[in-house]
Amino acid sequence: MRKQMKQLTSLILAGVLTGSLAGCMPNKSEQPAPTQAATTAAPAQTEAAAGGTDKTEAPAQTEAAAQGTAINTTDPITLRFNWWGGDSRHEKTLKAIEAFEAKYPNITVEAEYEAFSGHEEKVALALNAGSAADVIQLNMDWVFVYSPQGTTFYDLNKVSDIIDLSQYEESDKQFYTIGGALQALPIANTGRGFLWNKTTFDKIGVKIPTTLDELFAAGDAFAAYEDGSYYPFACADYAKIHLMIYYLQCRYGKEWIADGKLQYSREEVIEGLEIIKELEDRHVMPNSEKLAGEGTSELIETSESWINGHYGGSMVWDTNIAKLEDAVTDGELVVGDMVNMGDYNGGPLKASQVIAVTATSKHPVEAAALIQFLFGDEEGAAILGDSRGIPCNKNAVKYVDTEGSKVADMNEKLLAWSPFKLDIFTERAALKAPDGVYTLTIQSLSYGVESAESCADMLIDGINREIGSAQ
Repeated sequence: MRKQMKQLTSLILAGVLTGSLAGCMPNKSEQPAPTQAATTAAPAQTEAAAGGTDKTEAPAQTEAAAQGTAINTTDPITLRFNWWGGDSRHEKTLKAIEAFEAKYPNITVEAEYEAFSGHEEKVALALNAGSAADVIQLNMDWVFVYSPQGTTFYDLNKVSDIIDLSQYEESDKQFYTIGGALQALPIANTGRGFLWNKTTFDKIGVKIPTTLDELFAAGDAFAAYEDGSYYPFACADYAKIHLMIYYLQCRYGKEWIADGKLQYSREEVIEGLEIIKELEDRHVMPNSEKLAGEGTSELIETSESWINGHYGGSMVWDTNIAKLEDAVTDGELVVGDMVNMGDYNGGPLKASQVIAVTATSKHPVEAAALIQFLFGDEEGAAILGDSRGIPCNKNAVKYVDTEGSKVADMNEKLLAWSPFKLDIFTERAALKAPDGVYTLTIQSLSYGVESAESCADMLIDGINREIGSAQ
C-alpha cells in the first residue's frame, strides 16, 4: 500500500505542477487561440476592498457613467444564463427566469446549469473562445483570474440605470472594479459553518460539540458505538484544508494570506496538519482511505455514510445546506454554533458567488435587466429565496423569507463570528481541484506516505506558486 501510494503521489504531484502552469485550461491541442481572458494574473487590491487581505495600491478608479440606454421590450432577444448549483437552486432559478420572461415577453432566457464539479473548466474554455453565456455566475476569485485587465466582463457602471448599484456596499463594488470597470457584483456572502445530524448524536447519546475538546470526546464515543462505523464529523479531502485554516485562525488570530503572502510559518502549518491527522486518528472524521472507498473524496453529500446518518456532521458553506439536507434519508439536520478551537474566531468569509455580464454579450442592457430582476427586485428575490445564500443586495434581502431557514441561521452565526475575508488565492483551481495541491497534501498525510513536515512544504510551495503566478 505504501509503495503504491508513493507512486500515486508522484504522479499526482507531476499533474499538479503541470496544472499550476497551465491553469484550468485543457491540453494545448484542445485550446482555441489564447485571449486576454485566459491569463492568470490578478490585479492589485486595496486593503478596504479586499477586507484587509491585501494592502497594495489599486489602479485609479475611472468609473464609467451609465449609458442611459433603455431595455428593448419589442424585438425578439435571446439571453444565455450560466450557473452551477444543486437541484433546489436550479428549480428556483428556472422559476425566476419564467417570471422574468413573463415581464419581458420578447426576451427568451436559455438556462445553462449543472453541478459544480468540472464547471470552472467549461467556463474557462467558453471565456477563452468568446462563446460564454451573456450572464454568468462566477466564483469570487475567477473574476481576477479571467479578467486581469477588466475587459473580459462588461462594465456594469455603464448599465447603472438598469442595475441599481446603490443597493451594494461600496467596498464590494470597489473590490470587483478592475481598471475602472465594474466587472461583477456579489450575490451573497458565505462561510463554512457547522451542520449536524441531531438524530445521530441523540442515538449515540453525545451532545453536539461546541469546542475542539468536545469534538475529540465525540470521536471516542462514536468509535465505541456498535461496529465503529459512525463518525461525529466528515469533510472532503480538500475541505480539510479549510478546517485546518479555521483551526489556525482560532489559534493565532491572523489572516491566512495577506499582502500577497502566506501569513503562517512552516511550524504553524505543520501544527495545523497534525491536528487534521489527529482528528482522523482519533475517529473524529474518516480518513482519505475510507472516503475513497466510498467514492466520496470530493462531495460528502454523495457518501452513503452521510445519507444514512453514519456521519454526524460536517463543515459546510451555508449556501450548500440544501444539498446536504436533501441527501439525508435518516436524520434531522441542525445548524450548530461555531466550534471554539482557540482564543480567537477563525474561518474566513467570502462572496458565495458573483454575477457578471460577459463583454461578448450582444445584449448587455437586457442582460443587466435579468441581473436586476433576479438579484435586486422583489419578485426575483422572493422566488430565489436563500438558494444562493442571503443576498448582498440591500433591496433584495428585504424580500427573502428567512423564517425557519437554516441558511439564514448559519449565515447569521458566521457574520457574527468571523473577522476575516477570504483572499483571492486560496480557492484557485490548481489548489482545490480534485488533483490539486490540497487533495495531494491531505491524502499524502492521511495515508502516511509523507510526514506533516513534508506535507507542509508541499502545501506552502503550492500556495506560493499560485501567489507568484499573479505577480
